[in-house]
Amino acid sequence: MTMLNRTTSTRGGLHHFFIVRHASLRKHCRDLHRFRSTLPDTATSAASASKIHRISRNSATTLPSSSLSVLSMSPSLSSSLLLLHDVNQRRCSSNETEPNMPNPEDMLTSEDMEFYDPLTDDFFPTSSNTGDDTEYGSGGSSTIEDEEYEEKEMARRKAISDELDSRKGRLWEDYYEITDEDWSSGKSFYDLPDWTEKICSRISKERVKIHPDGVPTLDGLAKLKLPKPAVHHPALGNPKPYLKHRKDQIYKRIYDAVVAIAEPKMEKILSLENWDDKQDAIDDLFEQIHDEIKYKEMNSGGNGDSNSEDDHEYMTTVLGSQPNFPKLVERALENYLKVVSKNEKAQSDGTPSPNAKAENSIEPIFLDIMKVEGSTLDENGVPKLIHPIKPHRKDGPGRMLEEWELSAKEDTKRILCRQCISEIAQYVVQTQGKDTEAGSRVYVTGRQGAGKTAALIATVASARLSGHIVLYIPDGNRLSELGYYVEPNALNKTGKSKMFDLPILTNEVCTELLESHEKDLEGFSVTSETLNKYISSDQLKKLGKEIGDQDEDGDYSLVDLLKVGSKNIALGPGCYGAVINTLMNQTEKPFTVVMDEFNCYFEPGHYFHGEYDPEVKNSIPLNKITLFQPFLDAVGVERKDDGTIYNKEAVPMKRGSIVVGTSENHAVKRNVTSALHDAIEKGGCNIVDVPQYSSTEVEHVLANFEIIGIGRLRFDRGATVMNSQEVKYLRMVSGGVGQRLLDACIH
Repeated sequence: MTMLNRTTSTRGGLHHFFIVRHASLRKHCRDLHRFRSTLPDTATSAASASKIHRISRNSATTLPSSSLSVLSMSPSLSSSLLLLHDVNQRRCSSNETEPNMPNPEDMLTSEDMEFYDPLTDDFFPTSSNTGDDTEYGSGGSSTIEDEEYEEKEMARRKAISDELDSRKGRLWEDYYEITDEDWSSGKSFYDLPDWTEKICSRISKERVKIHPDGVPTLDGLAKLKLPKPAVHHPALGNPKPYLKHRKDQIYKRIYDAVVAIAEPKMEKILSLENWDDKQDAIDDLFEQIHDEIKYKEMNSGGNGDSNSEDDHEYMTTVLGSQPNFPKLVERALENYLKVVSKNEKAQSDGTPSPNAKAENSIEPIFLDIMKVEGSTLDENGVPKLIHPIKPHRKDGPGRMLEEWELSAKEDTKRILCRQCISEIAQYVVQTQGKDTEAGSRVYVTGRQGAGKTAALIATVASARLSGHIVLYIPDGNRLSELGYYVEPNALNKTGKSKMFDLPILTNEVCTELLESHEKDLEGFSVTSETLNKYISSDQLKKLGKEIGDQDEDGDYSLVDLLKVGSKNIALGPGCYGAVINTLMNQTEKPFTVVMDEFNCYFEPGHYFHGEYDPEVKNSIPLNKITLFQPFLDAVGVERKDDGTIYNKEAVPMKRGSIVVGTSENHAVKRNVTSALHDAIEKGGCNIVDVPQYSSTEVEHVLANFEIIGIGRLRFDRGATVMNSQEVKYLRMVSGGVGQRLLDACIH
């Protein structure tokens, strides 16, 4: 529902001023005021307004808006003038004329006005001249039709207004007005826009910052200065980082209080020439600060709200009673004096002084995939830059895309850029050069809904913009369970292999890689030696018929192999294996593999075959399936038949990286995810943890929700983001977890 402007309607009196701009209308107004007392007072303002808009909509001559304003001023005039105007319009439409009518300037009484229409400055015919026996006010069919129309129109408007008034919620309880223009436009409720950026608060617009490029390259992403992340809660299993965080918070609170008290007095102390006098002044300052923090009410300091009684009580009763409180004050004062000394030295040398506040004032920044030049959407409304991810509940991972689906602003797809995303980019950048010995391995972990999928999507988008060939496999749970059918590899008959294929899923992956990087893969070829490792001699003959002759070296184009692999069920697994092997061993372009829901690959398998186990009791391990085997080997982990997960020597790509992330949205046992984490950690893989939002990040995410129109912040007009208690409440109920914060803003 559109938030219409609140305007005061005219109900029987003059409620707002107006300006009559046309000379003819000014004359009409003069005549109206002259004969106002002599005309009948039978109309109501509601009927007059309805009649005004019906005439302006249906008559041959449309009334100007200024004329309608004049009529709405005087409800007692409206009925007579409108009826006169209506008859005059009918006369005009039939091209009738009336001779011997008086001059409008000579009319002085109401009788002279009997056949005069002041709205058009013309006359209408009498019944004797037109042959019509129905006189004015005689209850003819025209008058009856007008009354019936007015009754139906008023009943319709009242029914709609009553229905809208019965609705509950923030939007419906706000005062609104449906203007006569909207009534007469023929619009329905569903034709009205449901949101506009104009109702967003200024503070939210100023708070949300978008990267100028939409999505930076990996180099730019790795160098971004971002605010520090939140520390995990001690209940999650590792209390030491949180304990250090709490100590730092307590010290910072005391340090801010010390600075607030000492700063006004430093100028006087620095002006002392004798060093002993300065030392004595510093000692006195310490005693003064200690007593003022512990026993007296403070004037300023802390986090900006230490004037409050709660803050003062916390400082005096909680911190002031700690045995090490004097040491903390002394340490804070010493560090502050060091900062003052550095600033004095910098001023004398002419160099800029260090600014600690600048480091603390770093604000989060959002990535916007739709802001990237040439970015388009697929049939699911997902940017093609991050293909093949799909919306949730339709084979999509996590709930990352739900935020985009719920957004009223459809031309933006934003991701909060966090330090964990920059950390992933740093690991990937290390191995994107040609002189690297081996690709990097990155393992992304975190709580459910913390933003692991968002971090992987940002990595995919940035890597593709950096020129990487990216194979993105977002739905590990589906691939590990719903492969349609499994069959032995064609090379098993020759004794070269004991692998198994998932032909339909292999065709799907070949199609996705071809759609995303067909142009980037041009010029790559697969050698005959590599083909012989994955394709039997019989399949090689069929491949020749599908593609045609090989080149001079006996090689096949990599793009041609992918086209065959995306359509041919029998040749798909062999073509896929040859393509992946070629990409992982080439050094011309970095090849990056990003896999989500990686822990789903280590659950008890869902694929069985008699060739692997004649009794069909044990499932086929996924490292024995050609679709998954290259990437499990690249990470360096494997699962045995008894369920044990262990690390082994990794076989990563020569140039590029493999980035995998876990999922907490599927039924994966906790001991499986924990065993996978331990094995990867022992194997020397780079581990990136995605924490919950910090307080600063929560504030910026809520501001972004308001700007893009999500949930109850859609029509909030800044009421939430400007209410510190409401922001703290939302952070508390969500635990700073992105998925829960989205839920809290919707329900």
